[in-house]
Amino acid sequence: MEGPKMITVGLPAYNEEKSVAKTIASILEQISRNDQVLVVDNGSADGTAEEIKKMQKKDKRVKLLTIKGNNGKCPALNLIIKSAKSDIIVQTDADVVLKQGAIKALVEHFNNPKIGGVSGNPMPIIPAKNLFYEWTIMSYKKIHELRMKESREGTFWHLSGYLLAFRKKALKKVPNAKGAVDALMGRIISRNGYKMVYEPRAGVLVKCPTTIKDFINQKARVRAGYYFLSKRAEKAPRAMGGEILFFLAELMKIPLTRWHKFLFSAAVYAYAWVKGYYLAKTNKPLQQIWKVPYSTK
Repeated sequence: MEGPKMITVGLPAYNEEKSVAKTIASILEQISRNDQVLVVDNGSADGTAEEIKKMQKKDKRVKLLTIKGNNGKCPALNLIIKSAKSDIIVQTDADVVLKQGAIKALVEHFNNPKIGGVSGNPMPIIPAKNLFYEWTIMSYKKIHELRMKESREGTFWHLSGYLLAFRKKALKKVPNAKGAVDALMGRIISRNGYKMVYEPRAGVLVKCPTTIKDFINQKARVRAGYYFLSKRAEKAPRAMGGEILFFLAELMKIPLTRWHKFLFSAAVYAYAWVKGYYLAKTNKPLQQIWKVPYSTK
């Protein structure tokens, strides 16, 4: 199947000086001469804008958009939607690398007019000797299996913020949110009468937290986002009960010599759940919830 004649790839970027050029490069080799790449410098305090400008000089398809101050991901996404010349928008992060053929695999689905959103397949990068290795692999495996099942059953809606695509007419604006923005996007597209699918061929390489501090900060902000999502009378994509059962089953597959690390990861994860709930319950500002996990850069 052929995809749309033109697509827009959007990247919100905040302090991504070290990674944004590599991300853009992985996109440019997958798109046509008629496509565009909109990179939003979301109030970065480092050399992110300069790196984007270098890529812009090399390739006219790249365009730098700027937002003063960092007010979260939603304003950047809305600027991308407003500035996109195409109906199909691919959105990814500025600290990931797209696998070959990822964009094509996503946009092919839009030949079906009933499809409003497509989720890519995040693939974790983490050293095998790291404390959180088994837990991270287990978590991504669980999410992959859940998305595959829901996509087959026609109930899938939780897009992955690492890589997704949507129709502009299915998502004209993203409401301000303190987290779980990808899940909120999926709910809006679903409410607007469109179907969504998961595309496992659309791989995106994601560096995962390797320190305790970063692990807690990343998981806590996700849980806070899910709490805020539930307050909007929306369904959260994952619940603690189901994850505990999956955790016990996976524990049996891990060598005894690694159990202590896996169980410690579980304890840290549980603490992150509590912290995320506290951050949301006390309605902390975005800057306190959205802590940058520097080991993922």
